[in-house]
This record gives sequence, C-alpha cells and structure tokens, in this order.
Amino acid sequence: MRAWLGALSLLLLLAGPLGAAEGLDVWPPELEQGQPLVARACLGQGVQGPGAELSLLGRRLPMVAGPGGCLVGMAGVDLDDKPGPVHLEVLSGDKVLLSRTLTVHARDYGTRKITVDGKFMELSPQNLARYQEETARQKAVYASLLPRMLWSGPWRPPLDSAVVGIFGRRSLVNGQPRSPHGGVDLRGAMGTPVLAPAAGRVALVLDTYFSGLTVLIDHGLGVVSGYRHFSKALVREGQMVRPGQVIGLVGMSGRVTGPHLHFDMHLAGARVDPLAWIKASAQLARWARQP
Repeated sequence: MRAWLGALSLLLLLAGPLGAAEGLDVWPPELEQGQPLVARACLGQGVQGPGAELSLLGRRLPMVAGPGGCLVGMAGVDLDDKPGPVHLEVLSGDKVLLSRTLTVHARDYGTRKITVDGKFMELSPQNLARYQEETARQKAVYASLLPRMLWSGPWRPPLDSAVVGIFGRRSLVNGQPRSPHGGVDLRGAMGTPVLAPAAGRVALVLDTYFSGLTVLIDHGLGVVSGYRHFSKALVREGQMVRPGQVIGLVGMSGRVTGPHLHFDMHLAGARVDPLAWIKASAQLARWARQP
C-alpha cells in the first residue's frame, strides 16, 4: 500500500500542479459574431510562456500568468467578422505554442428603426471633418495595448437598470440603413450616476458629434470600455479609476431620442457585447483565481 501511494505521489509531482494539464481551454464553447471569449493555455513542462499572446482573426492580445503554470487571456469576434472556421492561437513571437480551430456562428440581432434630427444624416464638410477626427482619436485608444491587466475580478454593470437598446441590432435611421449598434443602451434618468465597472485608466474624455459626451477607459491588455451621451463627465484623461467610482452622469448629448447610457466594449478593436463580456470576465477571474 505504501509503495502504491509513493508511486502515485511521484506521478503527481511529475505531472505538475492539479488543473495544469497541457491544452487550450475556451469559454464559451460556442462562438458568435460580436461575442468575446476567454482562454486558458496550459503549455506543459519545459515550455516558455512569458510574453505570450492570444491571436484570433488577426488580433493579438497579451496573456497573463494564471495558477498552475497556465496563461489566461481574452479575444473578441467583431460584429462584422464573417462566420466560419477560425484559428485561435497562443503565440510567442512568431512561434505557435498552442492552437485550436473554432467556428464563428452567424447571429441575427434584429433591426431597429429610429428617427433623428436631419443634421445627423447629411453632414456638412465641417461636421464631417469633426467626425473623422473624433473617430481617429477613438480608434487610437482601441489600438493601445497596455501590457498589464489593470483590473482584478469580475466586472459589474455601470448602471443597475434595464436594457432599452440591445447590442448588435442593425439600424434604420430616418429610413436609411446604418451601422449596427455597437453597445447596449441602459435606461437612466437625467443625472443618474454611472459607475466604473472595473479599474482602469481614463484614456479619452471627448464631446463627440454622434455619441455626445464620451468617456473611454483603458483597462489594459487591449480591453477598452466606452460610455456615451453623458450630461457631465466626472473624470479626466489620465486618471486612474476604481471599481464602482462615479465617472459621469446620464444625459442625452449627441444623436439620441432620450436620456440613457450607451455602454460598449472593444477587445483589440473588436466590438463585443458588453453584457457578454461581464459574464466572460467572471470566467476569466475563475481561471486566474482572482477574488
């Protein structure tokens, strides 16, 4: 009996920590357009993982160390990425450490019809130039890749309220087709405080033509959250924010039909459902064993 237990102990020692079997785990198991995923890569003994990145659809995001010698990371499928097979890879430079083939499934989010002031339909040269400059500044934030995770643990919604505009819905604005809804609209009366769902650094505070008073928070590792149509911003660029901190007040600035909060998420520039990301952040915290 003692000999058997000794042999078992030796096998467990050679195998490394429990839960660190070599492989690439993905959550959720079904991948759809506009949805995030989190991954855990256990590379096995003798494989070097520092500086590893998770690559999906040409987007690469840094991974961080988890328990048992594993790495954890996240990726996203943009609303306009095409359905079909894709390759999820764990990379160290140009070397593929682990890979897995997944399928992106098409998802129909439906269509909405809204009516807005005509000035938002045919832009003057001045307003078009303003819009292009604002878009470029926001894209620069989405493209940033702080090499460390600024948050810890699961995220929380910025408002505890009902969804009044779902993510991904195609828009008919004054009868004309426009881009799909890149976030969720959360019900809120004028002046309702909006809370930071996780720690991060304020990367942009900007009064934009379409989205009104906008705040972007960089949470590190290519994860950026956005809050739009504020009546007032209560943070400044470069400021670090903590979970639950008031970052602004609900308003109706920009192209809107009433007061609400537009909440969106970008993973390395990919537009993903922010409510799905909140669920994914809980799985990421479990794999990383964060409180």
